[in-house]
Order: sequence, then structure tokens, then C-alpha cells
Amino acid sequence: MTLLRPPSPGPHLIVALLTPFTADGEVDTASLRRLVAYLQAGGVDEFFVVGSTGEAPLLDESDRLTIIETVRSAAPAGTIYAGVSGTGHRHAIRNSHAAAQAGADVAVVMSPFFVALDQPQLIDFCTAIADASPVPLAVYHHLRMPTPFAVPTVAQLANHPNIVALKDTNGGDQNRCAEILVATAGTPLKFFQGVEKLVLPTLAAGGHGCVVAQGNIAPHLFRGVLDAWQAGDAARAAEYQRQIDALWGIFLRPEVKQSFAHFLHTMKLPLQRRGVIATTAGALPRADIAPEFEQMIDDYLQQHLDPTLTLQTS
Repeated sequence: MTLLRPPSPGPHLIVALLTPFTADGEVDTASLRRLVAYLQAGGVDEFFVVGSTGEAPLLDESDRLTIIETVRSAAPAGTIYAGVSGTGHRHAIRNSHAAAQAGADVAVVMSPFFVALDQPQLIDFCTAIADASPVPLAVYHHLRMPTPFAVPTVAQLANHPNIVALKDTNGGDQNRCAEILVATAGTPLKFFQGVEKLVLPTLAAGGHGCVVAQGNIAPHLFRGVLDAWQAGDAARAAEYQRQIDALWGIFLRPEVKQSFAHFLHTMKLPLQRRGVIATTAGALPRADIAPEFEQMIDDYLQQHLDPTLTLQTS
């Protein structure tokens, strides 16, 4: 399977899957299957697993493979993008082979953890992985990493026959998408927006879709904005984006910014409330969350997520 044509007509909607855990810290495959079914009911058939939202840096190899295999079993016709980042290019290459064997269609790699590279070194790093990966490679730009993917670097990587997409989580730069699209014109590289509030601006600039964490709790909003844009209904697309913007605001709350565990809790708690996942546990051995924080999440979502649009599980 390639990324040259979406599994369904129109822009790509890829959800960056959370990883459900049991109370004793094991990957909760039953909850993961329910999450996939929940997203499929919301119009999702592309899944990014073992990414930052999926707690990839905290997972061991067996956990990664369990997640990929479970999602492949739950969505046999879906497209699976699997994070393969590790401590270096050799680790990422090993992960790409293992991910392909477990059922992944596309490997996704970030710039190296901890160490900073210059841009020629980043190109060499990604090229080595792309040359050895048994499946197409997507690169993942995130401001949290030591080395950003500069626009000229993306343009050069776009000419590699096995590099097919960029997930771009740039914080809020609305111009970056257009700059990359101009720089990669004539190549098959797909531009996927990773910032929820920039989904509609990305479509307007000619981008190819989004990879979004909040799709876990509101897939209908992202499906709505993409479908409305594809149908030429700009006003309806803008209304969906307005709702996405309101929901995205929870990421700006100081309570959410205090730790990665608190960020994850903003999405796991609503899913637990709906019966999609069994617990809000994460990969960290212990993460105490105050009742006041949970109340903030409940109140915020009640205010900013239209309950008539919220999907229910059976």
C-alpha cells in the first residue's frame, strides 16, 4: 500500500492513536480494539500508532509490536503508519522491519532523540533509514525534537523514492505548509498537518490532510471539516474548524502543560467516560492526577464539544 492515493476519496484523516493501558501497566488490547472501532464509526480508516501521543518513547519493542498487530487485526483494510524512531538510525531500521512484519504500511521517523544534527546530517540520517526500510517512510517534524526539519531539507528528502510524506507539527506557523508545498512541487510527497487549529488552513494551501491527536475524542469534527472542504462547502468547513479551534484550546491550559501525563489525560479521560477505554493509565509507572484537573477536563469538553455530535459506543 502507498500514500499516493487515499484509501477513501478526499484528504487524509489520520488519527494519532492513544495507547490504552491496563491498571497494571500492560497494553490493553481490548480497549485498543474498541478505540479503533470508535474511530472507524467516526469515519477514520488511517491510524498513526506508536507515535508521541501513543507514548512511543516509553514503550518497549514488544509493546510496539502488540499495538501494531492489534490495530492491524481490528482494521484489516485500514492504513497503519507506525512510529519507528529510536536511539539512532540502526534502531529505526530494525524497528521499521519489525513494524512491517507486524502489519504496518508506512514507517514514521522523527529526527534523533537527544542529539542535535545539522541539516545535511539530518538528510543523511533519514536517507539511511529510507534506503533500508521495507515499507515507505514518512518523516515527522516536531518542535519538541532537538533538530527541526527545515524546508530545504524536506524538499531534498521529497526526492527520495521511499520517502512519501511529512507529518508537520510546527506549533502554529500557517506559512510553513505553503512553503513546503512550493518547495516539494512535482514530487509525490504528502503534507500532513499535525496541529489541530491549522487543518483548514492547510487544506486551503493545498495540503493533503492531517494527523491529529484530538481525533481520538472528536473524529467527527475532523471528518466533517475534510468532507465539507472536499464537497466545496467552505462555510460548513469553517464551522467545523471553529469547533476544532475551541476544542484545541484545552492544549493551552496551564494545567495541561504541566506534564506529558496531564496532556494524555485530557484525551484518555473522555474516552474512559464513554466506555471506549477501560482506564486512563499510561506507560509511566505512576501519574497522580488531581480530581480538580479531571473536573476541568469534564467542564471544558461539556462547554466546547457539542454533545449532539459526540459519537457513542455500543
